[in-house]
Amino acid sequence: MIDMDKENKMEKIKILALFGESGAGKDTIQQWMVSALPETKGIVSCTSRPKRDYEVEGKDYHFLTADVFAEKILDGSMLEATIFNDWCYGTAMEELDPNKVNIGVFNIQGIECLLGDSRLEVKPVYVFVTGKTRLIRALEREKNPDCMEICRRFQTDAKDFDDIPFEYELLLNEGAPIQTNASKQNQMRRLLNELG
Repeated sequence: MIDMDKENKMEKIKILALFGESGAGKDTIQQWMVSALPETKGIVSCTSRPKRDYEVEGKDYHFLTADVFAEKILDGSMLEATIFNDWCYGTAMEELDPNKVNIGVFNIQGIECLLGDSRLEVKPVYVFVTGKTRLIRALEREKNPDCMEICRRFQTDAKDFDDIPFEYELLLNEGAPIQTNASKQNQMRRLLNELG
């Protein structure tokens, strides 16, 4: 006998949604997963800001005009969107691969939008490191770090992460990087398996 409920149920697109304070290592984890695990696909966000000289279309961002970005919001193909420094950023539906686990880096508001979309199965993962580790990473990331910008990010993160309004998995990202840390690798593989 055919289960009509199962037959009529559309297969949901799977997203592993990484989030965390600046300097937590979200991008590094995403890059490792996409390069090491063939069942995953990295999500490339869209933006309305101009492309910088060193950026590559489709690798760093999908660069859209403000009008095209707005059309995608209105027609429902932009899954989540935000404005930062007068530019739009978001995730387009066509960026997702229905046959893989899509891995992206999001802010808390973006994950809330994704969780509310019935077409998606979303597993939020909070990538966490101590403030000391974040500060060291921020200072070592650039040759001449902008200390005022680092302080601004810390203050903004303190507000944003004060009360996370959804359930999530926690990944402690201290110590050895994911590329050489079997425990972190196994945790991420387990989360992928849970998504199916």
